[in-house]
Amino acid sequence: MIRAKDSQTIRSLWKSLVLILLFTGLFVVYLLFKPGNPASVILVDNLIQGLLEGVGLLLTLPLFLQSNYRSEHASKLSLPSSALSQTMQRWVPLLLSLGILSYIIGQMLWTYNENIAHLAVLFPSWADAGYLSSYPFVLLAILLLPSRALPTGTCTRIVLDGLMIMVGIVTFCWYFILGPTILQGAVTVIGQIIGMAYPLATLLLIFCLLLLLAYTHDHEIRLVILILSVALFIIVTTDSVYDFLELHNLYQTGMLLDVGWPLGYMLVGLGARVMHLHLGTRRSLSSNCPLAAVPSEQMIDPLLPPPSLWRFLMPYFSVPAVVLLLVFIKYLGGKGPLEEGVYFGAAVLMVLLLLRQIFAIREMISHNRVLRITQEDVNAKNEALRQANGQLDEQARQIERAYEEQRHLNELKDQFLIHINHELYTPLTAVQGYLELLRLHSEHLHNIQETFLERALESTEELLLLVNNLLDATHMSAGVSPRFEEFSVAALVRDVLGQLDPRKASAYDIQVEIPDSLTVWADQKFLRQILRNVVSNALKYAPVQTSVIISATLSEHTEQEPETLPRVCISVQDAGPGIPPEELPNLFGKFVRLKRDLSSSVSGSGLGLYISKRLVEAMEGEIWVESMGIAGEGSRFCLTFLTPSPATSTSPPALNGEVVRQSTD
Repeated sequence: MIRAKDSQTIRSLWKSLVLILLFTGLFVVYLLFKPGNPASVILVDNLIQGLLEGVGLLLTLPLFLQSNYRSEHASKLSLPSSALSQTMQRWVPLLLSLGILSYIIGQMLWTYNENIAHLAVLFPSWADAGYLSSYPFVLLAILLLPSRALPTGTCTRIVLDGLMIMVGIVTFCWYFILGPTILQGAVTVIGQIIGMAYPLATLLLIFCLLLLLAYTHDHEIRLVILILSVALFIIVTTDSVYDFLELHNLYQTGMLLDVGWPLGYMLVGLGARVMHLHLGTRRSLSSNCPLAAVPSEQMIDPLLPPPSLWRFLMPYFSVPAVVLLLVFIKYLGGKGPLEEGVYFGAAVLMVLLLLRQIFAIREMISHNRVLRITQEDVNAKNEALRQANGQLDEQARQIERAYEEQRHLNELKDQFLIHINHELYTPLTAVQGYLELLRLHSEHLHNIQETFLERALESTEELLLLVNNLLDATHMSAGVSPRFEEFSVAALVRDVLGQLDPRKASAYDIQVEIPDSLTVWADQKFLRQILRNVVSNALKYAPVQTSVIISATLSEHTEQEPETLPRVCISVQDAGPGIPPEELPNLFGKFVRLKRDLSSSVSGSGLGLYISKRLVEAMEGEIWVESMGIAGEGSRFCLTFLTPSPATSTSPPALNGEVVRQSTD
């Protein structure tokens, strides 16, 4: 919203500026060609000046602004803690409009005296009262521009800077313009006073201009200050040229100099319009975000930023100029009132220079004090930060030691699991062997003894499977290295099915839908173990006499990866109870089992799918499951593997890594 208002301010500014330049250009063209007789040219000149100054007056009014701005402008600030200086800024456009209105009244009286009454003596007159009364309004508006109060020392230094420059300019003007104007001006006292008031008012505007330059650090009203500075510079220059021409009886209405006054006051009106828009934007900000309407830094900041070098040295430029003027007067050897005024101005300048140095030193000491306090605060914060960093380093070292201890414990755990599994594997193998021998000589056993023998064999196989899975999971932590080769998928699937228990396999309708020509680039042992795990799970959970479909296809290129080689996709579809969707993300974790299996008779360690996933990823493949968790629809496990390519077919096989035992879950 604030950016939108900034763009509206810029557009309104450019439109008004183009209008001002257009009117000024037309006025210049008229004064260059001066169509008509001299009397009509003077009349039109005076009327155009009044009309253009009226344009400046219209710009000071909140006309042609958006309705939401006018409602905001009519309301008061929503913050009771707003600074008094910010509240007083609302009077700036009104004071500028009063200043322009006073000048327009003076211009109207001048036009009446010169073109209607045809007075022989135009100076002094009531028109001068209108002209001169505009200066106090402009000065008061400028004094209300700053958006925050200044420290006393800073204000004093700024005033002394302005006075030093003013004294230097007054000294020069006294000798060349101001003094001759008073000494050789009108005969009457009132004429001499008014004649002296114009150059003094010009010097007052110069002081205002210097005061504006002192506030150029204020970002909020920088544009207003810039416009008013240009306007005052034009008015000051025009007044100075007018005083010089009037002193030598060279001025007459209809000169190009007449463009300066209306142009300057139109720019004053433009500055008032920008101030209107600025106030409306600030009110909108305060109504939308009351806490941010008046930044706290502006209310509590005791010091301004240090002035720039040119601004700091600017008051000193008047000193060598006055010294040169003294040398010039000494060389001429004059002793009149003009020379005495120059000596008096030089003495005042020296006193101001001394006072200015005193306040500048005090201000520098104040800045140094604030800088020292800030530096101490920064040092304290740096010390606190250093201590915090030390604590963080100590915590990091503790975490690193804890991590090393945890890693060491994991290594000990893995070594223990490997050792205990090997210790269990040997007697379990012996027990299984003896039970197999006993079953071979079971012709003398009773039926119940044969049943017990079968159950003992099944339990031994399950216990041996659990030991193998624990060994495989332990080896997975250290990583596996596949041995890639090209082989037939259909042949490998038939080999896996041939290794299943015939009694289990015969209870299901196992369908193999794999082309004999389809080959894959993978590790045969790894893929055999993966298929055994997945197919065994399908037979474990699917009801008997249902179908288990094993299929494999060659996937095509995808739009996302058109440059990649096609992959072999192997899927195993069963008709079991399915897997709940909320449990799918954790299905391939270590020791993960479905909630329903924890209270059922289905046994398992939760390691089969974890081992399968690690083996698939080692062969740069993917594995996932598709299931809606609806009984009868079952689950579909999908695996993708690389296909043989000319480069892979001719490359030598990698060294075989650790052999992982085939196990099912």
